[in-house]
Amino acid sequence: MFVIANIVDAVGAIAHMLISAYILVVLAACVISWFRVSPYHPAVRVLRQLTDPVFDWAHRRLPFTRSVSGLDLAPLAIIVGLELFDLIVIRSLRQLAVTL
Repeated sequence: MFVIANIVDAVGAIAHMLISAYILVVLAACVISWFRVSPYHPAVRVLRQLTDPVFDWAHRRLPFTRSVSGLDLAPLAIIVGLELFDLIVIRSLRQLAVTL
């Protein structure tokens, strides 16, 4: 039974790392958007490819993220949603692994 518990814990740990990494990507995209950087720079293109689909989804589903006084709230909504998912689902998964 401890093998299953270790597998569940490992899946939870990897999911936590992926969520944390994506939050860093979202933050990097926000910081890049504050400066005049060429949109053709490879790093900017990768950041946009990773974040634009999620930002577009947030704009479609959450109308308050459009623009408040010229400020896009989609990154904030994405980060809050990911943190909630991490705290509720992933933490519960890891606690389940402890009880197995």
